[in-house]
Amino acid sequence: MLNYSDIVTIIQESAAYQTKNIVTRKLELILTEKLLEKKPIKVITGIRRSGKSFILKRLYKKLTIDIPKKNLLFINFENDRLSSNLTLSSLRNIYDTFKIKSDPNYRLYLFFDEIQNIPGWEKFIRTIYDSEDDDIYITGSNSQLLSSEFSTVIGGRVLEYQLQPFTFNEFLKFHGFNKLDSYSISEKKTELSRMFEIYMESGGFCETFTISSEQKEIYRQSLIDKIVLKDIINRYHIQKPHIMQNLFLYIAKNPGSIVSAAKLSRVMGIDDKTVSLFLSYLNNVFLLGRIDKYQWKTKNIFHSQKKYYLSDNLFTHLCLESRKLENFVYTHLIEKYGVSSVFFLRNEKGQEVDFVVTYKRHYYCYQVCTNLNDENEKREFRSLLNLIKYRSDEEFKGDRYYLLYKSDTRSVKDMHKAIEAKQIMEFVLSDRIY
Repeated sequence: MLNYSDIVTIIQESAAYQTKNIVTRKLELILTEKLLEKKPIKVITGIRRSGKSFILKRLYKKLTIDIPKKNLLFINFENDRLSSNLTLSSLRNIYDTFKIKSDPNYRLYLFFDEIQNIPGWEKFIRTIYDSEDDDIYITGSNSQLLSSEFSTVIGGRVLEYQLQPFTFNEFLKFHGFNKLDSYSISEKKTELSRMFEIYMESGGFCETFTISSEQKEIYRQSLIDKIVLKDIINRYHIQKPHIMQNLFLYIAKNPGSIVSAAKLSRVMGIDDKTVSLFLSYLNNVFLLGRIDKYQWKTKNIFHSQKKYYLSDNLFTHLCLESRKLENFVYTHLIEKYGVSSVFFLRNEKGQEVDFVVTYKRHYYCYQVCTNLNDENEKREFRSLLNLIKYRSDEEFKGDRYYLLYKSDTRSVKDMHKAIEAKQIMEFVLSDRIY
C-alpha cells in the first residue's frame, strides 16, 4: 500500500517534462480554455508517444499557478513504482490518501495517464464523477478506452479528443519555422521542401525529430513491437502473433489500397472473421486508420469496401512514394476534419477519388498523384470531373476540388473547371489546421 510520500514522488515523476523546443498544440489550446470547467470528463486518446502525456503535464503545470499542488493528483500508470499496484483497490487507496491531505477550499484535479492499465477503472471514475466535485482528465492508447458500458452510464458527460502525432506544420514550428505566410513560404521554399522530405519519411513523432536515420529505424521498430505486443497480443491474448504482425506489414506496404476481409483472408491464410477482428485491434491502438467507400450517386456509405492508412508516415517505410504522399494527405485531412468525415469515392467503372470530406451538403474532394505530367493528366482529372456531373448547381457552389501533386511537369498547365491543382506541400502549408 502506498503512503502519501510515495504518491507525491509518483506525482513528481509523472508530471515532469523537458522545456526545450516546446510546440503549443491545438488540443492544448482547447483544453486550456476548459481548465476551470469541472465537468464533463476530458478524455484524450491516441497512439503511443503522440504527446498525450505531455499535454496533460502542460495543463498540470498551468494549474499550479492558481491551485495548490496538494490538490493536483497526476498519476502515470506506466510508472514502475506502480507495477504491483495496478488494481482498482490501489487506485482507490491512492485517491483517498491524497484527498485527506488536500485543501478543502479547492476542488481536486485528477490527471490519470494511460488509465487502461487499471482493470475496472471505469467503476472508479464513474463513482468519483457522481459523488465528488473533481475535475477529471484521462488519457489512453486504445480507442476502446470508453467502453460501451462506461459511455452508456456517463452518457454525454465525456469530451473525447483524439490526438495525432505532430502535423507537418507543428513539425516545422519545432524546427523554428514560425508564422509562415505566402511570402516566407516562397522565400524559404528550398529549405521547406527539404523539411517536407524528412517529414514524409519520418513522420510526426516528436522524439524522432533530433535523432539520426539509424536511430529512427530502431525507434520505429521498437514502437511497433511495443504496440503490437503489449497493446494487442498481450491485451487480447492472441495465440498466433505472427499473423497479427504479417497483417500489419501487409497494410504497411499497401496503405490506401481498397481491401476487404475476404481478400485479406486469402492473402493471410486465415478466415475472414479473424481478419476483421485483427484489423479492429490494429485500428483500436491507432496503428491503422480506416475510411469507407462513399457512393457519389446514392450518397450511401459502403462498409464492405475499406481503405486502411497508417496513423503516421513513420510507418510508411515499406511502401512506394505515391503511397507515402497519399498517407500524408490522409493524416492531414483526419486532423483537420475528423476521421468520421473522410471517405473515398469509387464508381461502378472503377474510377476513384482518393478522398472526399463530407461537410454539410458539400464535398471537399482530393486526388493525389506523385508527378502530374502530359501522359497522366487526363486520367488524374477524370474522376473529379465525373463527380462534378452529379452535383446540383446549389451543391456545387460550396464544393471544393483539388488535384494534389508533388511535381508538375506538364508542358502546358491547363486549368480545369472548378479543380485546383496544387503542390502538396504548398497546399498543406496554406490549408492551416489552426
